[in-house]
Amino acid sequence: MSEFEAYSNELLISAKKFLEESKSAGTPSERQRLLRSALTHSFFFLEAQLNYLASRFSNSSDFSISEKSLLSEQEVSLVKGKFILINKSKFYRLEDRIEFLLARFSPDLEASKGSWFSELLVSIKIRNRLVHPKEAHQISEQEVERSLLAVLECLSAMYICRFPRGSEPGFPSRSEPPLGYVSGFRLWSIRDCPPSFSAPRWLHWF
Repeated sequence: MSEFEAYSNELLISAKKFLEESKSAGTPSERQRLLRSALTHSFFFLEAQLNYLASRFSNSSDFSISEKSLLSEQEVSLVKGKFILINKSKFYRLEDRIEFLLARFSPDLEASKGSWFSELLVSIKIRNRLVHPKEAHQISEQEVERSLLAVLECLSAMYICRFPRGSEPGFPSRSEPPLGYVSGFRLWSIRDCPPSFSAPRWLHWF
């Protein structure tokens, strides 16, 4: 496991730990601190996993330069008559990058988004209010739980549409329980969090 893989796994473990600790927090301010930490670590994990998936296509000839710009969040520049990626950041909306990957690999974008996508958009708005505060803002345990579940279901959908039949080492065939599948996933019944990053074992089959 690479250093980045271990780091990504730790983000999910931390998100779960902060949420569980919030349930027994001694004061409202401590509870809010833990809930905020759980929510932000959920999105740290989502973006780490999204960047991991995007990195798999960085040298692929199947993607245009503009598509690689979106995946890598790098600026495109015209250099000596050719458009190339340059070492300058260009940030895209998180939901746009997710939709692009789903649309690229799924035969039905809307079906692959399911009900989790609307929950994820709500969660992104909550996250944005926290990281760009304009007023005091309280979040609830239910909001954080829904956000983390939306993150896991989002990644499940992306891994399944990208690796549908064990096309990469570590990914099972459809005849086996898919490691990235979350239907019936009970968020807090799982005590041991992700042993592997390259094969998404942070999601479990029921």
